[in-house]
Amino acid sequence: MDATFKTVAGDCGVPLSMVQKGNMDGPAVLFIHGFSQSYLSWEQQLESELAEKFSLAAFDLRGHGSSGKPHTSDSYTNSQTWACDVNAVISAAEFKNKPVLVGWSWAGFTIMHYVRHYGVENIAGINFVGANTALKGPMPTPSPSSQKRLQWLREMNSTDITENLRGVTTFIDLMTAKPLSSDVRSSQIISSMMTPAYVRAAMIGDRPDNSDIAPALAVPVLVSHGTEDVIVPYGAGTSIMDLLPDGTLSTYNGVGHAPFLEDPIRFNGELSKFVSRVN
Repeated sequence: MDATFKTVAGDCGVPLSMVQKGNMDGPAVLFIHGFSQSYLSWEQQLESELAEKFSLAAFDLRGHGSSGKPHTSDSYTNSQTWACDVNAVISAAEFKNKPVLVGWSWAGFTIMHYVRHYGVENIAGINFVGANTALKGPMPTPSPSSQKRLQWLREMNSTDITENLRGVTTFIDLMTAKPLSSDVRSSQIISSMMTPAYVRAAMIGDRPDNSDIAPALAVPVLVSHGTEDVIVPYGAGTSIMDLLPDGTLSTYNGVGHAPFLEDPIRFNGELSKFVSRVN
């Protein structure tokens, strides 16, 4: 079926841009993108054979893409706010069954915010993809040597458009172990530039600690992570496996931060099997 676009108002104070596609009677999947991205990150999933079998939805996080972009820092550092957004999208999607949440990178935090405030009763499972979760405590403060390597991040937070674009371009190029095709790379850069610097700065300043709610993850979890990930290192992302009562690890050798972009055929196949299993 053709894609359906919606603006989700909900009760969270920010309009959210959402897209749905696929078999509306099939098992449900909600894709949640990462830091400074948009729902377009999931184009190779939304436009794939997954749409023949599953009810697919994705949305732009607050401050990102075509969604609302409030100017106050606390709009991006309140776990209740992020949780409310996810819940509003799930409600607006009108899924016929409980969705699997697929969260890339920063969206690991977003999913955990949802779990903190809404539990797991209304979701079928979770796929963490190159994800930060803070399930073992907050991210450590970068060392001085690491901070030197994070020049691109400082540039992404700059209000100087030239610096900002340079930082974003470096960020996109760091995402994958092998270069993206020119059209996908361009799409990622353009969508990233739709996130204002003040949004990025507010999000980076937030360091959630979700270690207290690790026991709440009593649903099947698939962890998909590339060994060459330089944004969320493989060891950091996969260290949560001992916390997951029903966890499966999928290691992408030679792949970076975005397995769904670098190896979409494998990623889509594994996601299909996971969604079918939990349903």
